[in-house]
Amino acid sequence: MRCDICEHDLAKWDLPPSRWTREVWICTWCFAVVRVGGDGAIVRQAYSEWDLRWEAAWTDMVPDARRHAYGYFRRTLCGIERPDLAGSPFGMWGGGRDECPGCTAAARAIDDRWPEDRRDDLGRILVPATGPAPVHPSERDPLPGELGHPDVQLPEVRRSPPARVVAAAQGVIGDGPEAVRLPACWAGYGIGPYRPYDGRDRTFAWFQAYALDSVPPLDEASFVGDYAWFGEIGEPLDYRTAVTDPIAAELARDGLELPADFLALITRSGLHRCLDRVGGGAWTDVAGPVPSPLDPADRLVAFFRDQQSCIVWYLYLHHNGQSAVVSSDRDLTSAQGDYYGPDGELAVPKPPELFWNAPSTETFAYRFFVEGSLIDAIGERRRPDEVDPEHLAYLAHYLPVVSGGAGARRGAEVNSGEPEAGWGAPPF
Repeated sequence: MRCDICEHDLAKWDLPPSRWTREVWICTWCFAVVRVGGDGAIVRQAYSEWDLRWEAAWTDMVPDARRHAYGYFRRTLCGIERPDLAGSPFGMWGGGRDECPGCTAAARAIDDRWPEDRRDDLGRILVPATGPAPVHPSERDPLPGELGHPDVQLPEVRRSPPARVVAAAQGVIGDGPEAVRLPACWAGYGIGPYRPYDGRDRTFAWFQAYALDSVPPLDEASFVGDYAWFGEIGEPLDYRTAVTDPIAAELARDGLELPADFLALITRSGLHRCLDRVGGGAWTDVAGPVPSPLDPADRLVAFFRDQQSCIVWYLYLHHNGQSAVVSSDRDLTSAQGDYYGPDGELAVPKPPELFWNAPSTETFAYRFFVEGSLIDAIGERRRPDEVDPEHLAYLAHYLPVVSGGAGARRGAEVNSGEPEAGWGAPPF
């Protein structure tokens, strides 16, 4: 195909097809974007000003990646190429004081290639639709036998009660009078109709703060830092250890260290970004360390956030060596701007509030991964036999007791005894 703006060749972008888009083509000269939709329509996107058009670059392999504009094909507009380079799910690029001058020059040059008389197009249909738009399973009601249907039954899972519930010491990090005590909750998405998001708690936007005694209890004995529940975790990635090594060195000067399970989640090839791929809307972003607002001797390392930073998860490192995963609606790793009151007056912002979420990185990762996988399974209308049995056992916590022994049971009403044949013992 050739570009209808400048008549240069289009190059196919290496994005996997989605329910809405079969292919994406990019002009090699003016960077016009042409999409082949799921309904067969071929549409060229409308013009955007140079400083509103580009996503910020996102890669673990460039420390200042966000200074650069993502120019498609795994490279920035100024020419930096990395195998994991992509457009950032958080933040656009353009017009900032510290942005790459090379990317700025390229963006302006590309902008000049658009004829003035073509800039008012609202997006041009090059080829009309040839069929109906595809319907994603999440857009129809679940059928009998699919997750989300009110009559679907899950296999009954027999399991032993936890030897020691993970949340036993919830909210406390450290010992004695120097311990930090925080409000405790699980900040999570709704899980379809099984744990609806009702919007009553607006602490974390579309995440909801769930009381820890309302979520499935986890058995502490199952989490020893090896991520056995995940499977093959792989070897450390050089470009990820390049991120964690400077943080570890700075912490060492304060007598602190990163726990092994934290390092595994961030650096191992199998685990790296595993949480980004489930549930949607949150991504790994490591930054810090920064002093804790509760005790200047403690440190925080940010490692996970939602797309708009409505919630940021941190590893809290207490000066006595203990640690836990906490969350906040504030990004404590970047400088805060001026805060204005309701009448426009300059005001002092309220101190950031931290919430205790999990006693370790692995337990946090387990709960987030399982819940995200269930959200995906429900949205894709999978049947129970297409879902990991351990995840079904987690979901069973939210179902009422079903008479006759064929249904799932609530987490507090489980049977004791050995797991049934063919089922692994879940870590809760």
